[in-house]
Amino acid sequence: MPQQPSTTPLPDLASTYRELYRARFRGNVRTGTTTPFVVPLHLCAYWVIPTIYLAIPHRHRPWLYRARWLVLAYIFAFNWYMITAVSSLNFASSYGAGLLAAWSTIWSLNLFVWTRPQWDAKRVERRRRIQSARRQGIGQGISKRRGARPDASKLNGRVPVLPSIYESALEPRWNGAEPKELLGTEEVGGIRRRAAQAKQSAMVLESTGSKEEEVEEMRLMRGIDALNDDHNDKNPHLDQTTVLHLIRLAREQEYEYYWQEYPADASFWTRLDWAFDIVSSFRLTGWNWAPSCLPPYEPPPEIGPYQLPLEYGPQKSNQGYERTLSRWKLIFSRYFFNFLPSYIIVDLCATLITTDPYFIVGPEHNYPLPAHLASLHPALLSLGRTTIAFVGIFFALQYTWNCGAICLALYCPPILGFRAHPWHLPSMTGSFTQVLDRGLSGFWGAWWHQSFRAGFSAPTKWLLRRGYLPPPRRGHGRDGESMAMMAPVVGAIIALVQSGFIHAAGSYSSVPATRYWGPPLFFALSGLGTLLQAVVSQVLRSRIKRLPRWVRRLGNFLFVFLWLWATSWPLLDDFGRCGLWLWEPVPVSLARAAGLGVDRRIWRYDRDSLPRWHWGLQGRWWQTGIAI
Repeated sequence: MPQQPSTTPLPDLASTYRELYRARFRGNVRTGTTTPFVVPLHLCAYWVIPTIYLAIPHRHRPWLYRARWLVLAYIFAFNWYMITAVSSLNFASSYGAGLLAAWSTIWSLNLFVWTRPQWDAKRVERRRRIQSARRQGIGQGISKRRGARPDASKLNGRVPVLPSIYESALEPRWNGAEPKELLGTEEVGGIRRRAAQAKQSAMVLESTGSKEEEVEEMRLMRGIDALNDDHNDKNPHLDQTTVLHLIRLAREQEYEYYWQEYPADASFWTRLDWAFDIVSSFRLTGWNWAPSCLPPYEPPPEIGPYQLPLEYGPQKSNQGYERTLSRWKLIFSRYFFNFLPSYIIVDLCATLITTDPYFIVGPEHNYPLPAHLASLHPALLSLGRTTIAFVGIFFALQYTWNCGAICLALYCPPILGFRAHPWHLPSMTGSFTQVLDRGLSGFWGAWWHQSFRAGFSAPTKWLLRRGYLPPPRRGHGRDGESMAMMAPVVGAIIALVQSGFIHAAGSYSSVPATRYWGPPLFFALSGLGTLLQAVVSQVLRSRIKRLPRWVRRLGNFLFVFLWLWATSWPLLDDFGRCGLWLWEPVPVSLARAAGLGVDRRIWRYDRDSLPRWHWGLQGRWWQTGIAI
């Protein structure tokens, strides 16, 4: 039965519960049952310990490699302590303490158990070109750079150098990208607009260049012919003027790009940089282990002695994740088309959400609803709450994600160098057509942010490598199809279990009492829905294929929408109990300035929301740091 609308002005329930929860947190800190979330102490298990361990070579030290189990034991113990005893006055940080600890556990398992970074991992690195070496290797043909160009006697068969352009053509691997996408419209548009200039430059070169340049130009043209002759799913078809311009860009490049494996013989600081990069890269952008849903990460290939620039190749994946190579274009587009709209929408959602007691204390409350909610039918009330919750979650992620990307691109190049290049900062989400074409599996597996995908998929890949799971290849008959589906199903179950673990840990570390089993239940139901849709689609495959495309897409969208509406209550109820909706996402509230909400203070941040210095209590100096 709908609750009766309130006839008196509603109290500022959100501000009241903020103070109550913060008073409880301070009391727990005084009694020693809770520790504030402090930097750098509580980043030890995630960043410090794994980075230092990986910075020490252990490929030829079996005893040191076996010692990783001791490192893991310490990380597990520390993360358990974080989940059960660390929280914060900032409601997002209190949830984030448990989430970070759970993710640290999953990521450490990936680095120490499921993979072997010092043996198998490598990243795209850059170094300044040696000008005197630009013309070396003319006549070597078309090759693909797999690392540095060492002396041939030191290659040990690892880096192939093709002797003739007639024997092979350039063979870049683009992780399944379509040929038409291999030259992005963003970067190559300018190249094609300058095609006439490139052609004119080529004519000048032919008429005024030296004999050596003419010979070199002829070899490059033959290389282009070989490249176009070998045009397939991996190689884009390039006209000569476009490639000539790419070559001219390559000649003028300040840097060259190469695969950097673990630098065991380099200085400690070089190894520390390599280790810090792989530990801190959620999506492993720039690494050979980057998820296939992202644009490809490989060094640009070479034509003759010249390496093509980063503009060559696809800047958008089949799943719709895209990147730009211009720093200022990234800053401009992310700010005006992502960050600013997200700021406005998340502010509006936060203002409206905090007028509903459900989002402040959870479903167990006796507070009167505002008039515009109390008059709604329960089904419409549930639909409205679910919709505004998912909109708020999505745009809160967009808001924080793009704020981080802008800061990295704008302020961090002097510190992080190539790691802060826009090439490493693809979009947060893929194309929504993945949801329309694939349903619930496309929602979680392609469109939704894939920040944790590398860690979530690592156990499944390990099981496949060890032969515990059959490879996902379509077989013959029902038994073959069942075996082909086994690996994707097991992979989805493992990923959803880990996702449930992360959100349960965040729930447990929050200040209020929660039901931390809610998020795992939600993700279990998501897995059930994904499996149900896959089975039904397989059974009705012949009939579904005959339907128009728009009907199939509408069916996928309705299934995703209705399933999430029907099953999201365990997650959203728990968010309310956690006090997560009490987090103030923006410093200046435009929605409050417009007269919305109960608490109409325009400046939203207070001293408890911002980082502050914390002295360790009772002589615990190691707990001194910046409390967040």
